[in-house]
Amino acid sequence: MATAGTTNLWGDGEKIDANAKPKLRVGLIGCGGISGVHLDGWKRLNPTAKIVATADPIEERRHRRADEAGVAKDMRFPYLDDMLKAGVELDAIDICTPNGFHAPISITALNAGINVLCEKPLAKNPGEVRDMIAAQKKSGKLLMTAQHMRFQDNSVRMKEYIKDGKLGDVYYARAHFMRRRFLPPRPGFLDVAISGGGPTIDIGVHILDLTLHLMGHPEPVSVTGVTPQKLAKRTDIRGWWGEWDRDKINVEDFAVGFVRFKNGATLSLECSWLANIKEDEYMKITLLGTDAGAEWPEMTVHGEEAGSTTDIKLRFPTDNVGGHQKEIAAFTDAVLTGKPSPVPAEQSLNVIRILEGLYRSNESGKEVQV
Repeated sequence: MATAGTTNLWGDGEKIDANAKPKLRVGLIGCGGISGVHLDGWKRLNPTAKIVATADPIEERRHRRADEAGVAKDMRFPYLDDMLKAGVELDAIDICTPNGFHAPISITALNAGINVLCEKPLAKNPGEVRDMIAAQKKSGKLLMTAQHMRFQDNSVRMKEYIKDGKLGDVYYARAHFMRRRFLPPRPGFLDVAISGGGPTIDIGVHILDLTLHLMGHPEPVSVTGVTPQKLAKRTDIRGWWGEWDRDKINVEDFAVGFVRFKNGATLSLECSWLANIKEDEYMKITLLGTDAGAEWPEMTVHGEEAGSTTDIKLRFPTDNVGGHQKEIAAFTDAVLTGKPSPVPAEQSLNVIRILEGLYRSNESGKEVQV
């Protein structure tokens, strides 16, 4: 089934045809955990789009994922540079590496005339994103951030409902992504030099991007907040994804911030990996408008009509295709049809400006301009 607004891209979704000739030849860069979710999306598009090469410095990982994707033995490499030196013909790459490698890999690919789908966050800081945008504009190729939550059915339906102004002037939003004991134990999440930060840039980026998307992408002007590490060093705190190196973790485990926008709207953001809350995981967006308010993922709209308050529950059919799969379909459709990036890098730049502003505000103890 094709996603709304795309051509009919889906294949049989069952198996890879090693002999198929794809319209979009894709290199998978980074073969860790998230790449498995992406692989399902690419399988669904076969033979329209197909992973033809993999790259990962860890041999076992690149071969395991390549086997799953049906990639030929001679099309498996440690790095993208090796792939390019070997003359592999690529139309696009899908970047699933740790955050610190997003910018250099994207720029290398764009300079080589290759379209780029890059996992979130697009980069660690605004300067890197600006360099990526410059490379994209010079190349004329497509650069898209893999913000899969935009493509979930409930997000798409909420956006469709409110896009014509049914909420009026959205003047305030609350964005929460809180986890109780789900700190990712892998080194790529623990070292700020690689990750760029903790939950702020890992999961905060998800809920912030979706909130800005629902708000219509207002221009941020200033941020104030704190990004402390409160629980991550404690030996009596246990992680439900496994133990982490408490000596080496140097990122925050909690963040809260307040954002001001050029149009007068404001937003509050909360995110954590290790929070003493009731729920294992808690995601919520609240939008307050002059005509009505809305809540996601509850999919409710709250207003007043004829002197009475009203509460509406949005209901809609679903097709059981996940956000990751739909983002990959949207990327493929955009590349093949010449459409603009479904998640423009300029929008991702504003997300990173806000998140980086949180870190700067924490260091200075003051509100900072973004």
